[in-house]
Amino acid sequence: MSNQQRQRTEDFLRQETLKIAKILLPSLESEAVSAAHRRTGLSFLSPALLDVLCAERQELEARRRELEGMPEFQLSPAEAKRTAQEELGRLQEYQAALGSVVQQCQAHPRFQLLLQVGYGTSRYSIPFWRYSFYLDRWAANELCASTGKNDFQTLLDEYQSAEDSLKILQARSQRLSSDHPSPREEWEQCGLQLEKLKASQLSTLQTRIQLALLKGGEVWQVLKASQPGVEFVRLMGSVERLRDQLEDFRGGRR
Repeated sequence: MSNQQRQRTEDFLRQETLKIAKILLPSLESEAVSAAHRRTGLSFLSPALLDVLCAERQELEARRRELEGMPEFQLSPAEAKRTAQEELGRLQEYQAALGSVVQQCQAHPRFQLLLQVGYGTSRYSIPFWRYSFYLDRWAANELCASTGKNDFQTLLDEYQSAEDSLKILQARSQRLSSDHPSPREEWEQCGLQLEKLKASQLSTLQTRIQLALLKGGEVWQVLKASQPGVEFVRLMGSVERLRDQLEDFRGGRR
């Protein structure tokens, strides 16, 4: 057998073993994987060792379900963009209104100190004979007058509520103003990623089965004992003949 014939025989052998691998594992469905594991005895096909592969797919599937639950999911990308722009406009108005109180408070030179010492709360412990007590009271009265509040506790409650709301609104505004895909677009992107991931994982496992078949040995005996169909037996016979041809070639070289 010439080197060219040997190369051709090796190519045919790889093709035939890959055909068998694809028949053994046509998909990543749990039934298909279990059947392939049962027919080959290959440890990497056991359900326990496939958990990592499943976890990668489940993460994308969970994100798709999350997107499906969003109200904007039913909108087309164009409608979602228009709705997002409208919402962004409203959020900016809310931010401007809330920001007014926050900015007024933060602009006062003593406001942060009032927060720190807990003025207007049960934490405040500075006695009335201390000069700082009167400075704090003066600052609190000045802030109430400038913001139109009757007392500092009311101002403090409104400030804290406004600050918390601003953080939420700012996060939402940033998401809306960024070039982020709509829920429907992201759902489709996740779908493509999922299909690519499935194809990659399936191809990898099929290749590992093919390599095990090329080596022969125990996996081949387990496969023979699995009562394969007529077409499968034909493929196995083809692989054995090709393997024998290669062995003859190696023997001839020796």
